[in-house]
Amino acid sequence: MADFGTFGACQRRSEAGFTLAEMLAALGILLFGITALLGALSATAAQRRTADAQQEAATLCEQVVHRLRHEAIRRRADAESDFDLELVPLADQTAPGFPGMTWSATPVLDDEHPEVWLLRIQVRWLELGDTVEQEFLRILPRELPLGRRVQPAEDEAQPAERLPAERLPAASQPTEKPAK
Repeated sequence: MADFGTFGACQRRSEAGFTLAEMLAALGILLFGITALLGALSATAAQRRTADAQQEAATLCEQVVHRLRHEAIRRRADAESDFDLELVPLADQTAPGFPGMTWSATPVLDDEHPEVWLLRIQVRWLELGDTVEQEFLRILPRELPLGRRVQPAEDEAQPAERLPAERLPAASQPTEKPAK
């Protein structure tokens, strides 16, 4: 008869647990996976910061266009008409509501299209210690804002007499909303 005692001892030793080499290999694979995961997370966070900053720069650009349209267009000193305008170039302006961002705007004139300006807007901010600059191009009509175009006409017009409400024609009398 065969001795089954030795076979049973070998079988128990193989079922007893993992060897040191197997444990080190498993630990190495686990550490490699965690390291790769942490690297991907940090790269994702950096890309998210960059995307957020670019979105803020685009929003700031729209605010800059609005500000330029209403505050930086003026008649030239030698202006003969309302079309002799200039756009005041602005450089290194701080951006309220956008901490760490500055902007500059420069108009570009095109002889083929004198009715518009091409605005070159540069927005700058710091990202991880480096200065990042993004440039935007926008078209701005070459005209005074509506308020300043209408204002001279209002100044020239004489104030009209106001008629009392009972003397106004029926169609122009103010109507009151019924109370609910």
